[in-house]
Amino acid sequence: MSVVKSFVGTWKIDPNASENLPAYLQAIGLAGDMVEGAVKQVVEMKWVVDGNQVTHKMRARGNSHVTTFTLGNEFTETLMGGRVYKTTYTEEGGKLVRRQIGSPYNCTATFQLVNGQLVETRTCESSPPVSCVRKLNRT
Repeated sequence: MSVVKSFVGTWKIDPNASENLPAYLQAIGLAGDMVEGAVKQVVEMKWVVDGNQVTHKMRARGNSHVTTFTLGNEFTETLMGGRVYKTTYTEEGGKLVRRQIGSPYNCTATFQLVNGQLVETRTCESSPPVSCVRKLNRT
């Protein structure tokens, strides 16, 4: 729980520090006309820890998504776009790891602090796999 505790607070995306986001969004099935808007959107993440429960709130384009979980416990998650996954969060090697099993592809995300930024690396297990990196600054 020590890794996720270091994320507690509110973070905003650094729009100039994303890498390969359009390709990742296309790989997970986001419609082409929505990709451009998604790349330009302001994303805010908030992390809260209460005992064994972790809450991850994400807000973008006036929409919000709230996930509450316990590390290591699988749960069903419905994302903002309506995709449904079996999701598990774990701490591994100084990172928070999110594994999502579902359609159209399984996805993995890691979260870690690097030079004061929260760095999120997402991988879509398509063929070939597609990854992107997003960096967020604490507000």
